[in-house]
Amino acid sequence: MLGAEERQEVSAGYPSFVHGIRESDWPHLRLGEEDMRLIQGKRGEHNRLGMGVQLTVLRFLGRFQTDMERIPEDLVLRVGEQLGISDPLAKISVYGENGDTVRNHAREIRQEHGWTSFAEGETQLVAWLEERLKYSTDGPKAMTLQAVVWLREQRVLLPTHSTLRDVVTHCRAGVEDAMFKALVSKMSLRQVGIIDWLMEVPADKRTSRLDSLRRDVGEPSWDNFAKALSRADEIRALGFVDVDVSSIPDRKLAQLADHALTERVPRLREQTGRRAAVLAAIKRLETSALDDAIDMLDKLITERFIAKPKRWADKALVDAYPKFAPDGTLTAQALLAVLESVAESVDHDSGEITDPVTDTSTIRAVLETIAERNTLVLAAKNLLEYMPARDSDTHEARRAKALERFQDVQTLVPVLIDRVRFGASPAGRTALAALHALPPLLDREDVQLDDIDTTLVKGSWKPLVEGDPEQSDGAVNVPAYALCVVETFHRHLCKREIFVQGCARWGNLLARLLSGEVWAQEKPSLLTSLDLPEFPSTYLDLAASSLHADLAAVASRMPEGAQLTHNNGDLALPKGRPPRASSLSRQVQKMLPRVELPQVVLDVLSRTGAIAAFTTRNGNPSPYPEFELSVAAVMVGYGCNIGLEAVANDEKDALKLDRLTSISREYFRPDVIEACTTAMLGAETDALNTLHLDGERLASVDGHSFVIPTPQTGLHIAPEGNSEVTWLTMLTEQAIQLSGRMVSGQPSAALEALNTLTTYRDLTSVRDSRHPEAIVAEAGTHEDLVFGLLTLSGYSYQPTSDQTNDPRLWRIDKSADYGPLQGATRRQIDVSQIAAHWEDILRVIGSIHHGAVSAHDALRILTRNGQPTHLGSAIASVGRIAKTRHLLRLYDNPEYRSGIEAQSRLHKERSDLARRICHGIDGPFPNYYPGLENRLGVLGLVLNTVALFNTVYIQKIVEKMRAQGKDISQSDLRQLSRMMYSHINMRGRFHFEPPTDTMFEIPDLEPDPS
Repeated sequence: MLGAEERQEVSAGYPSFVHGIRESDWPHLRLGEEDMRLIQGKRGEHNRLGMGVQLTVLRFLGRFQTDMERIPEDLVLRVGEQLGISDPLAKISVYGENGDTVRNHAREIRQEHGWTSFAEGETQLVAWLEERLKYSTDGPKAMTLQAVVWLREQRVLLPTHSTLRDVVTHCRAGVEDAMFKALVSKMSLRQVGIIDWLMEVPADKRTSRLDSLRRDVGEPSWDNFAKALSRADEIRALGFVDVDVSSIPDRKLAQLADHALTERVPRLREQTGRRAAVLAAIKRLETSALDDAIDMLDKLITERFIAKPKRWADKALVDAYPKFAPDGTLTAQALLAVLESVAESVDHDSGEITDPVTDTSTIRAVLETIAERNTLVLAAKNLLEYMPARDSDTHEARRAKALERFQDVQTLVPVLIDRVRFGASPAGRTALAALHALPPLLDREDVQLDDIDTTLVKGSWKPLVEGDPEQSDGAVNVPAYALCVVETFHRHLCKREIFVQGCARWGNLLARLLSGEVWAQEKPSLLTSLDLPEFPSTYLDLAASSLHADLAAVASRMPEGAQLTHNNGDLALPKGRPPRASSLSRQVQKMLPRVELPQVVLDVLSRTGAIAAFTTRNGNPSPYPEFELSVAAVMVGYGCNIGLEAVANDEKDALKLDRLTSISREYFRPDVIEACTTAMLGAETDALNTLHLDGERLASVDGHSFVIPTPQTGLHIAPEGNSEVTWLTMLTEQAIQLSGRMVSGQPSAALEALNTLTTYRDLTSVRDSRHPEAIVAEAGTHEDLVFGLLTLSGYSYQPTSDQTNDPRLWRIDKSADYGPLQGATRRQIDVSQIAAHWEDILRVIGSIHHGAVSAHDALRILTRNGQPTHLGSAIASVGRIAKTRHLLRLYDNPEYRSGIEAQSRLHKERSDLARRICHGIDGPFPNYYPGLENRLGVLGLVLNTVALFNTVYIQKIVEKMRAQGKDISQSDLRQLSRMMYSHINMRGRFHFEPPTDTMFEIPDLEPDPS
């Protein structure tokens, strides 16, 4: 029976012997030469054994265990075996009887290896915690584990879990209290009064004034857009715009604001720091409310002026098709007949070429064989009526339909100019000036070309703006010009070449890059963390020599006559082929235990100890009996998308609907899901190590796209008028989902990986198997830039050959001879451009790493009108170096190529498994709802449990096969999929019961009939 302290240690993941020692940890615990020297000086085998055990315990726990009876027998036996001591269990009992000897040995080990007591190291720990807590948003549990890492690194003996937790809690409370006081001190008495007034509930209302401010205004409409602007104005009018909170780290401020914006106001009023939290919320709302309004503007312009007119135009074209299709056929036949008649004729026997017949009578006769002249003329005229003009584009019909929305433009433009403060980069200034000049023109009937900016009137806008038949020469079609200006303005706004002052998402991206004193202060630590030099010469010399060496090495191994490139100069990369199902795969599938999905979930939660991650918000274990059954039911209900009602059972307390609903709200938090993932990842890594299948820190990123019929605020609207979201997941080489995030539209998966990894990299002292070093994902557009951003951020970007858009090789050394690769490497990288922009390159990468801008925003900063800026070209040049080296390895190294393709294939198999598990709704989700991200996060956990369950039982099956004489190669093992699911029942009425040792028996090996 575990004591209270041990239960807390297990729940918190604190070093303990409760679950024994993992096999993968034993190599690190083995006694070394220095240990042996210390041990051999002791008299008696029991003293030598005790000293060895104490050294091993210290290495594993980070503290001494003076009660020898609480040390696992396995540890004593292994130490005894290493020391050549017989009957170690008896001798350790003798050793433990003399407490003075045990304590003296512990003191000697401390002195010899430089360990200090916790009492001596507590002051330094507190200072470290206070400094880290100023910036970190981690909870008590995460900070306690980070403190464990720090204490081990500093060789300070760990205290009990409760002692360390109390120190962390006390430091956290002190730092938070100091932050609260700092924020409140920035306000005047009047502003403090406004804060208290916001939390009050008026007598005639049911909600507080703060509640009304934090609610959005509803679905996109022109009236609601005006209300959204009024909400933003109301928030700014509270009088907190000039309150400077820049001394508080952004992450801490965001966490405090999130708390105030989600916590119920009655509870918020009772909490310490409530005024500081409401201030943080107001500062957040000052920007987010305006962002929300511009989000709505973006959706309205896209839907009303682009998507809906396009649907109208497409429908009109489809409706008119029967009217012009026959005329198109007739006109095409006539044209082909004429072209054949005027073509040169060649006598195949003599080779004589006869000039074509071009006289009018002959051509007329040819045409009459198709149809009469008047019929052909009418057909051509009818066809031209429905087709765009020759110098037009495919948008003409849609833009012509958009003119019906001119009344909306007349309403919108004055509101934009009067109520929103816009700014612009050089690329967007012309469009912004045209927008500001538009209101006086909207009601005029005599607008001339000299009154407008004709540089904006391009493509199909030109005939629409200048070709109004009812106007005199030089007159302008005002509705068409107004729509042209609004569409151009919107395009620049989406690129942030026009930005909104006072916004975060729609604000000036360049202004968010680290600069001035902030950059000077942060630069040294960021460069150290990113392993980038301050000056470019060292970096470029190493890059040039590495690229030259790779090109020369691959060229030397090229066989004669090998096809290196396609006609366009792209490298001819070998195409990956999925491996065929081996006999081992078929046999393993037969031997995997037949189970139901709840059994899989319960087995993994119990096996990994992941159930301990499901704590209360205060970090305490759950008080519910049979808690693991409730957690498993919620995971199955949400993971299968069938809801909690389908898994509830009123006959069992742990499965009652009220219990499941409460647990789903209180325990399935993002931090809990992450902690549970960590436990599963550790268990999966151990199992793969046992099978000797551990590899590089490789991760892939891919997404599931959802189309939501009703346009939602904050989501990208597709041309069809639907909202688009993508659930992007990062999958480790161990088949465990590392992260999942709902994003608008279909962004670059590689850049999303950089955003995700930047978040994890915030804890630079904790770099474990959760932190991949290589990324497999699609780059999207601007592939070279993506390569550059990931490479400079310290990651190896490794897309598959199918994910590579532009497989061209580059060189730095113009004079080098690369033999067979000479023609393929004719493009040269200008390293002087990289050197000239090095400081700005560091600033961009540092800003991404610091969290000042996202990788997607950085891409917007580095491009203009679809092309890289000068700075973007410099980063793209860095990317071309990395890409060329990657392409060479793809071409030349089959093992490297197969590893990348296997990871990409693993993600696709996982997507198939996700569709099989999440069967509650076929097709797209009918609507976006708050909490959909958490549902998909739970689906990720269920997928992790299936992958881990399969790995564990594959390991058992392989061990059984080998014990029965089956020869299994590592290459066959690597081809086994951990996403098999034919043995798991995922439908029906589920039954939940704790797993037993005999529940999943492995059958004997059957001969493979093939």
